[in-house]
Amino acid sequence: MKDRFILLVEDNPDDEELAPVGLKKSGLLSEVKVVCDGEEALGYLL
Repeated sequence: MKDRFILLVEDNPDDEELAPVGLKKSGLLSEVKVVCDGEEALGYLL
């Protein structure tokens, strides 16, 4: 099975920093990868 992760697309630096912290505090064990925009997200996924 492939590793699972969450791809967070976020252009606000404050939210980019806080979102992964909140997700981990909620008990989420998946890795969180952060990109800044849709173009970067597509580049990562492709």
